[in-house]
Amino acid sequence: MLAAEMQKTAEEVNAGLLQRCRMNDKEACNELFSRYNRRIFNTAYRILGEEASAEDALQETMINVYRGLANFRGDSKISTWISRITVNVCLGMLRRSKSKQTVDLDEEWAMELPANATPGIDPLQYASMQELRSFIAETFRRMSEKQGIVVRLHDMEGHTIQEIAQIIGCPVGTIKSRLFYGRQEFKDIFTTLMGQGRAQTHATIQ
Repeated sequence: MLAAEMQKTAEEVNAGLLQRCRMNDKEACNELFSRYNRRIFNTAYRILGEEASAEDALQETMINVYRGLANFRGDSKISTWISRITVNVCLGMLRRSKSKQTVDLDEEWAMELPANATPGIDPLQYASMQELRSFIAETFRRMSEKQGIVVRLHDMEGHTIQEIAQIIGCPVGTIKSRLFYGRQEFKDIFTTLMGQGRAQTHATIQ
């Protein structure tokens, strides 16, 4: 079966579940949520950077999805609609807490970093990787919210420009601009932090 046909089938299944959910079919609602709860949690965790906060976001998102089922008009894919709700919930949580904690991942090489030391990793190498992860996390905390969320959705979650435009509710051109400047912002902040870290290490050694 071609990928396009598989995608169509998935959307048809989702549409059927959605229709049943609107009829207060609890089994259909549970099935719909089970299809997306891991995706919702992963997105929330990457944005919020904390498992407990991601769990809270998951619960709030599911509540909002349930409440919004009757008003969903099908202008976008169900997955995109749910992602939009997830992002809005997470942004609301960030604003309420006035915190911009994010998971410390951005590029593929950063995603490969092990969370803990292993027998095959030299202690100095492990310490260096931990420092790198810290710099990446701090970089995301310092980034502007609008550009940071686009970088996360595109480079970390793998959403297309068009999907992000639907999720955030902005024109495609705006998303492209935020992604471009967001990547530049990440590079500038990260480079500065790395420079400061090296300077501090050098001063400590002396």
